[in-house]
Amino acid sequence: MDVNKFSPTGAINKKHLVTLANYSEDEIYEILVFARDIATRLSAGEKLAFLKNKYVSLITKRSFARSRIAFETAVTKLGGTPIVSTMHGSELETTIGDKLTMEAIAGYGVNAIVVQTAEATDAEHLEKAVNIPIINANSKSGPCEALAALLTVWKLKGKLSGLKITMVGDPSVYGDSFVYAFATCGFDVTIVCPEGKNPPDEIINHCNQYGDVIICQDLSDGVKDADVIFVSNDGLGFEYVVDSTVLTGAKPDAIVLHTLPVIADESVAEDVINSKQFVALQQALHLPEIEMAALSLLVGKTKTY
Repeated sequence: MDVNKFSPTGAINKKHLVTLANYSEDEIYEILVFARDIATRLSAGEKLAFLKNKYVSLITKRSFARSRIAFETAVTKLGGTPIVSTMHGSELETTIGDKLTMEAIAGYGVNAIVVQTAEATDAEHLEKAVNIPIINANSKSGPCEALAALLTVWKLKGKLSGLKITMVGDPSVYGDSFVYAFATCGFDVTIVCPEGKNPPDEIINHCNQYGDVIICQDLSDGVKDADVIFVSNDGLGFEYVVDSTVLTGAKPDAIVLHTLPVIADESVAEDVINSKQFVALQQALHLPEIEMAALSLLVGKTKTY
C-alpha cells in the first residue's frame, strides 16, 4: 500500500507497542501519519492534550540519555505527566520481575509504562504482568526507533513501498522490529551480515509474507542500487564499514540511517558521517514525534481525527 494514499482512522486496535511483529501495515501507517501531523500542529503553535491527566512511567537504567529526554518531552508536549524511575542491576531485575509490585504501580494511577532497558524481554514480561499499555523504548532495537527510521525515509524519499533498503550489521543487535518495519511497509530488504549471524527463520518467514528478504555477506553486493542503507553500530570489522567507496554502489541519492550515538569508523566511516547522505540526526529528531503518536493512540484512546 502507498502510505501517501492511506486514510487514517485515528485509532489502532492494539494495547501495547513491544514489537512490530504483530503490527499490520495499516497500524504502522496510523502511527506514522499521526506523528507527521503532530509535528505540523506543534510547529504551528497548537497545544495538544492527548495525555491530559495521564501519568506515564519510564523505567530506565540511564540517568541521562537521548531517548530518555525524547520520552519526557513527548509526554509533556501532550499535556501528560512523565514519571522517571532510574534503576540499575538487581534493583531493576527485582522490580520488573515482581508482578505484585508492578500491579501496585499500575494501581497508583499510572496509565502506561515505557521500558527503556537493554533487554527486550523486560517489556515482554511487563506486557503479560500488568493491565496497562507497555511501550518498548529500547534505544537500539525498539519499535519506536524503527518507526522513527521509517518516518525519516518517508519524509526524505516521499514514499516507503518499492524502495530497496540494505541493512548492514548484526541482526541480533538491531533487533526484529527494524526488519519487520521495513518488510511490512513494502521495502525490498537486503540484509548484509557475517555468515552465521542471519536473522532467525521465524523473522525471515514472517517478512517473506510481504516480499523476498535477501541475505548476503558481501557489503558491496548488498548495497548495489540501494535507496536506503541502515547501519547498526555493532563493530563487525572493517569489511562491514560503510564508507564513501561503498556508497558509490548505491543510488546517487541514497540515504544512510543510523541509531545514535555513532562512533566514527566503527560501522560508518567519518567521510559518510560528514556527508549529506547521513541522516541519523533527522532520524533521532523524529523519535519524540513517534512516541507522541504512539502514546496518543495507545494511552489517550481518543480518536485523533
